[in-house]
Amino acid sequence: MVKLRTALKNKINNIFSAHGIHLNKESLASEKGLKAALETQIDLLVDLEVKILVEQIQALNKTIAQLEQTIRRESLKLEGYKNLTSIKGISGLGAGILLSIIDDIGDFADEGKLAAYFGIMPRISNSNETEHSGRITKRGTKLERTTLAQYALIAQRYSPI
Repeated sequence: MVKLRTALKNKINNIFSAHGIHLNKESLASEKGLKAALETQIDLLVDLEVKILVEQIQALNKTIAQLEQTIRRESLKLEGYKNLTSIKGISGLGAGILLSIIDDIGDFADEGKLAAYFGIMPRISNSNETEHSGRITKRGTKLERTTLAQYALIAQRYSPI
């Protein structure tokens, strides 16, 4: 849903750009920015298209907020939630996503097995005496890898090496 919302915002931005109006992309993230987009008059058909796109964005904003609220509420019940959220930079939403994907941490023999489950281990090719490490396997879901990547960036900010 977030990707769809982003695509709709990009569509509005492209419409305005095609008519010589340059918007700050971040302005469409707020209700005020969406209202300003609606108030910009171009022509009847374009105004109608922008109105429809803004309504879809507003509906997605409401749905995404409801989903995030549900995930946060249900995450409180998951084992390990308090431990994960005690790490600086990890929110309740991200902790809930990761814990719901992992389920029972006891299912993994070591951290390597967990990393392989998330699909963040490099692909390894062996041929006789040579070993080549490639890109990550991407075996897990994109949601879990994206969540991990976001938290890795946050951790880097809090604990630069």
